[in-house]
Amino acid sequence: MSNNYIDAATATWQECHDFLQRHPFAILPLGATEQHGLHLPQNTDSLIAEAIALQVGKKSVGMILPTIPIGYSWVWRDYPGSLTFSFDTLRSVIKDIVVSLDRNRCRALLILTTHGANPQPIKYASRELVDHTSIRVLRAFYPNLSQIITDADSTTWQASNFHAEEFETSLMLYLHPNLVDMTKAVSEYPPYSLDYEMSTLPMGALSESGVFGDATVATVEKGEKWFNRCVANIVQVWSEFLDLPNDESSDLYEIN
Repeated sequence: MSNNYIDAATATWQECHDFLQRHPFAILPLGATEQHGLHLPQNTDSLIAEAIALQVGKKSVGMILPTIPIGYSWVWRDYPGSLTFSFDTLRSVIKDIVVSLDRNRCRALLILTTHGANPQPIKYASRELVDHTSIRVLRAFYPNLSQIITDADSTTWQASNFHAEEFETSLMLYLHPNLVDMTKAVSEYPPYSLDYEMSTLPMGALSESGVFGDATVATVEKGEKWFNRCVANIVQVWSEFLDLPNDESSDLYEIN
């Protein structure tokens, strides 16, 4: 068992108790099970979140909790195999986990999500918990991503909206190349839709392939580089949140 992180799922309760006595902090990876085109598996977000959480724990501190494999994926609900919690259910799941951690005398939680629709229920669950627990909650969804992927070979579909494209495919090529089929990777930039932006049309109705961006230019080299940059940025904000010295500061990706 490491001094600064522990896997809560495989540890004993006594090991978790002893760890939280020293370091009352936890890290929760929150993913999704949803379509990611024809070249990526449906658990792409969960696999990426789990890998980032482990590295963040190794480079900072925290009890790493089991990855939640289902998120708020309403926009993909018509794709077979895609699963979604309702907004309120996901919010309740987060609140229940925090209450459990509070009883364990955890005092800070990093909720690390890699699915773009999850931050909103996390945000409102965190607000509702402020008056009921003493745990401080930090939520992270690829902090400063636009600066991390300035060397990308394609543009994102929208400024903060992407799916199964160069970035996610590159990360998966680095983390789980056996699960990526680049012969089925495509480039698709669905047209702008006012109904999607301002009404109830789901994102999934805009695409033929399920890809929003260009997956064909993804590489393992970019995946490794971007993964390490994402980890470094989250380590930085988590360490600052906990007011801890950041021993990885010399390796952080500089954001101007």
